[in-house]
This record gives sequence, C-alpha cells and structure tokens, in this order.
Amino acid sequence: MPEQLTREQVPPEAKWRLEALYPSDTAWEKDYQAVCQLPKRVAQYQGRLVESPTVLAEALRTWFDAQRKMEKVWTYAHLRSDEDLGNSFYQNMMERARSAYIQLAASGAYLAPEILSTDSETIARWLEDEALAPYRIWLEDLLRARPHTLSSAEEKLLSMASEPLATIHRVFSVLKNVDLAARLPQIRDEKGEKVQLSHASFIKLQESRDRSVRREAFQAYYEEFHGNRHTIATALDGIVKTHVFEARVRHFPSALEAALFDDNIAPQVYDALIETVHEAFPTFYRYIELRKRLLGLDKLHMYDIYVPTVPQVEMHYTYEEAVEIVCQALAPLGEEYVETLRQGLLHGWVDRYENVGKRSGAYSSGCYDSWPYILINFTGTLDSVFTLAHEGGHSMHSWYSNRHQPYHLADYRILVAEVASTTNESLLTHYLLSTTQNKAMRAYLIDRYLDSFRATLFRQTMFAEFEKLIHDWVEKGQPLTVDALDEAYYALVQKYFGPSVAFDDEDSPIAWEWARIDHFFYNFYVYKYATGMSAAVALAQAILNEGQPALERYLTFLKSGRSKYPLDLLRDAGVDLATPAPVHSALAEFARLVDELESLQSEL
Repeated sequence: MPEQLTREQVPPEAKWRLEALYPSDTAWEKDYQAVCQLPKRVAQYQGRLVESPTVLAEALRTWFDAQRKMEKVWTYAHLRSDEDLGNSFYQNMMERARSAYIQLAASGAYLAPEILSTDSETIARWLEDEALAPYRIWLEDLLRARPHTLSSAEEKLLSMASEPLATIHRVFSVLKNVDLAARLPQIRDEKGEKVQLSHASFIKLQESRDRSVRREAFQAYYEEFHGNRHTIATALDGIVKTHVFEARVRHFPSALEAALFDDNIAPQVYDALIETVHEAFPTFYRYIELRKRLLGLDKLHMYDIYVPTVPQVEMHYTYEEAVEIVCQALAPLGEEYVETLRQGLLHGWVDRYENVGKRSGAYSSGCYDSWPYILINFTGTLDSVFTLAHEGGHSMHSWYSNRHQPYHLADYRILVAEVASTTNESLLTHYLLSTTQNKAMRAYLIDRYLDSFRATLFRQTMFAEFEKLIHDWVEKGQPLTVDALDEAYYALVQKYFGPSVAFDDEDSPIAWEWARIDHFFYNFYVYKYATGMSAAVALAQAILNEGQPALERYLTFLKSGRSKYPLDLLRDAGVDLATPAPVHSALAEFARLVDELESLQSEL
C-alpha cells in the first residue's frame, strides 16, 4: 500500500463504512439539529426529581434517551474528523457536535445533585420501587459518589468549563498529527530510496534490519519533537493542572484517587503494579542483554529495541491475510465470536491505512447504535496483525455488551476493555507458537511475545510511574518545565531498561519521548494496559486449558458491560486483580519465555 495517500486516494474497501451510521452528511445534519433541542427536554425535570420514583424514572429515561441520540451524532462527527485532521469541514462538524454534547451535559448537570440531595431513607425506599428497577445499578453507583458531587449550579459550571479545558488536549493533538507531522522529513530506507517519515512509519522503520535506517529515523523523528517540546510541555502542564483542579473541586485527596474512583480501584492497586514490576527488573535486564547478544551488538541503543532479534525471519502480511490469521487464532472463543469479527473486519468496521492528516495510532470506537468501528494504520508487519487482534477485542467487547445490556449499562469501563483486547493478543501469540516447529521462527515469536511484555507490562508501567510523578509535582506546586520533564523521563528509561543499553549521546533523544505520548493527556489511563495484560494472560490460559467452562465465564464477562465494577467482573471470570497474583503470574510467564529464548540462542 503506498504511503502518504490523500484521503481521496484511499480505496473505498479500505475505509470504514460510516454510511451505515448516517447515509450522508445531510442526514447527520438533520439529527444534529434535532439533538440540539434535547437539552430543553432534559431540563424540564429540574427541581422535580424528589416528587416520586415515577418522576425520577421518567427523568432518567429522558436523559439516557437524549445521551443515546447525542452519542450517535458525536460518533459520526469524531470518526469523520479523524479521517483527516486537516479537513476543515469535518473539524467544524466535530466542534459543533462537541458543543452540543457539552450543552446536553450542562442541561443534565442537576440530575446527580438532586438525586443525592434526597435523604438516604427516601432514596433507599425508592430503590425498591418497580419504576426504578431498570436504573437500580446506575443509581447505586451514583450514590457512591455522594461525597464528590457538587451543587446543581456548580456541576453545571464544571460541565460548561469542560469545553474550553478540552482545548488543551486538542492543541496537542493538532500539533502532533497535523503541524508537526507535516514537518517530518524524508529519510533513506534499506534500498537507499527516500521514504516519508510519519507517526505510523516510524515504528516500521525502527524494525528495519538496517541499523543506519533505525538510527536515522530515531534521530530525525525525535528531533522534530525536540523543537516543539516547550509548546507540548505547556500543554501537558495545562492538562495535568486540569486533572488536579477537577480532583480538588470534587474533594478527592489526589488526582490519582479521582481517576481511579469510577472503576472503584484503590490507589494501592496502582502502586502495587509499579512495585511488582520493579521486582522483575533483573529478569527484564536479562532479556535486554539477551537481545543485545542476539543482535550481535557491542553497544545496544534505544533505536535497537523494536527490531526483531532473529535476522532470518521476516514477516509481511496483506490486510486480508492478517484478518484470516486473527480469526484462526481466536477460534477458541467460539464460532459466533469469530464469524462476527471476520465479517466486521472485512466489510466496513475498519479504516485500514494511513493517509495524509489521519489520526495516528489505533482505536476502537462507536456508540450503542453503530458498528464497533476500528481505526488503524496497517503497515503489514506482525505488529499490525497484533494491533488488529487488539482492537478487534475492543470491538467484540462492545458488540457483546451492546446486545446484552441496556444503554445505560452497556458502556463498559476502560479497565476491563483492555483485558478483552489483550486476551486476543495472548491467544494470537499462542496460535502462532503452536503452528510452527521451526526453531528460528519459534525464537522470533517468543521474542515478539516478550516484546509485547516490554511494550505493555514494562513500558506502560513506566508511563504510569511518570504520570504519577508529574501529577505529584503539580499537586505540590511544581511546574512541568521542559528540563524537568526531560531529566525525569530519561532517568525512568534508564531505570527500566538497565545497564545493557549504552545511554550515550546516541540515546539522548529518548529523553524527549514524553512529548509524543498521547496517553499522558488521558488522566491515568496507561496502567490499565499493564493490569489488563496481566489479567488477559490468565484468562487466555484458562480458556485454552479448561475449554468451555472458562469460555462461558469469559463470554459472560464480555456481555456484562458495567453491570458490576471491574474487579468484581474479573473475579467472576477467574482473575483477582485486587491481589498481586495476576501480575506475578504474567511476570513468571515472561521469565519462562526468556529462559526458552536463551536455550534457543545457541541453535540459531
């Protein structure tokens, strides 16, 4: 697939079919005009919620119906805008949808305060009324937030403030994906031909067998971020201060505790993840040293971290081949799961390839009334196959949840979403390992799996530690300056990757990597990847070893939405994240695979 196509040049079959959501922009406009009237309907119940359980039920039904309609409008606008962040028509559409969404949120800001202002005895009695039966779980969750809910007027002000505060993240996103991306230079590939450096091609170039290509891509890519660090640091400082502000306004002891509240996770779970990963540093250092030996390097640099360590194994896949591999790997999840996913991946769920202005990275997104769409930037590498399996896990989670839960309980929490996606990755790894006896291929796949531990369990925990650090700084009144961010991030990279990396002048650009990490703007999101992988390793092993009983528990988990808190859902599925056991188990699997790769080393 040629790189850097314009949006118009991308073949129709490679684009997601948003026409299934709205047949045209005109149809979207009609719904947009209709949803702009919804705040009036929602507001008509203000001051009336204490009248009776019947009135409260009517208000909630009106509120959720309005949210459902608004999410459909928002989903189309945000997916269209991500196709090309430089397309002013769709950027305008997204901003209009965003404003409408915020107006709706403001109109419903009275709901929580009014419900929580009702005395405990009355609300307890009302919860037994049949009119409120469909909303009992939602209401019980809301009541848990009583200490952190403000007055109706204050909640409305916070809702209205969310739009200008969200500009901070949008500034970073446009800077990274449009302005900065347009300035990335061309470099020479293995054949000496000029190729355009981009966010998607960067990782592919880091996997090149030609070390000079890796070095040039590494230096050129981070040099562009280096020149934009002051702007990005200012934006990061602003978003962290926003997190701290919101936490303090809602009477949380810290931004971390505020971020974990919705999932009902104790901060000790977050801290225990970091501590447990630190305990595994000796094994991780052994793996990094093994990579150095397998690559035959005197000095290992950070631009050597992504390249496969087995030189004779090269893999490249068409998109259609990737879909078939993923479906075969996920066969243990049952025929319904696999066939639904196959049809979706091949017929309209996925926007497949990079184009000028398209959002970098990958995600699964949609709403209750849409397909579970997937944005990726498929490059044909094995990483791209794993990305497809990962995002397919998110999408199938949505598919099951939307079909088995009512609207207000279908939107599962992100913590469990990462479990579903990473379970798919674990099953894909097992499938690939089980279908080859070639020692070089097996070594490559084991190294690839170990690298997924590096990227997900170790790297994301490093990100989580950095995120906790910068929030601590702001909470203590320390600004996020460029020099402080560079120094702290570089020290963390050195601590996590250990003595086998040279960390000389050639590695110094890694100090600027913090400036390209979107997730630092997401408010303590990244730890969920690490805990998700730990849970997923356990779930995948149970499905493969136990068969149907474990599969039924897992499918029940996928169907459960937010009908329970994440730790309860996972405990029902067989994994207890409240203990360090799942992380220890995943790290033990990592150590076992390092041992196997070492034993294969002499035979390669």
